[in-house]
Amino acid sequence: MTIQLLRRHVLRLGRSIVSMNRQTSYCSQKMKLFQMSETVQKSSQCAFQGFSRHMSTEPKFEAFNVQDTNDFKNRVLESSTPVIVDFHATWCGPCKLLGPRLESIIASSAGKVHLAKVDVDDLAEIAMDYKVQSVPTVLGIRNGKVLDQFIGLQDDDQIKTFVEKLVN
Repeated sequence: MTIQLLRRHVLRLGRSIVSMNRQTSYCSQKMKLFQMSETVQKSSQCAFQGFSRHMSTEPKFEAFNVQDTNDFKNRVLESSTPVIVDFHATWCGPCKLLGPRLESIIASSAGKVHLAKVDVDDLAEIAMDYKVQSVPTVLGIRNGKVLDQFIGLQDDDQIKTFVEKLVN
C-alpha cells in the first residue's frame, strides 16, 4: 500500500466519525472506530514496510573472521573473489581505527571484494606464513596470490586506491 492509500483511509475515518448519528449506540460507534483504526494501522504498516525494504542499508560484501588455517585456505586462497586480509590484534589501537574504515570502503565496492580478519594472537601461524611483523598489516589477495599490501593506519583515499587496484 502506498502513502496515498493510507491518506484515503484516514479521510474515510474522519468522514465516518462525522456521519455517525446520535441514535446509534455507544458500543457500535466504538466498534466501528476500532475497526477503522485497525485498517489504517495495517495500511500504514504495509506502506512503511515497503519503504524500509527499499531503504535497506545492509552491506553488500562479505566480512568474516578467519577461524583456522583450513578456513583461511578455503575462504581466502581458494576464493574466486579478491579478498582483503586484515591482520590485527585486539590490543592494537590503530587496528581498531582501521577496521571500520576498511569495512565501509569495501562495502561501497558492492561485493567485488571480501574482507577476511585474522587475529594475529589467535592465528600466529598464518601471520608468520605471510611474514606479518607489525599490526595492522593488510594484504590484497586474488587467485591465492598476494598482489599488494600495506602496514599501519592509512587514510581513506589510500585504502580506496588499494581496493581499486585489487578489483581491477
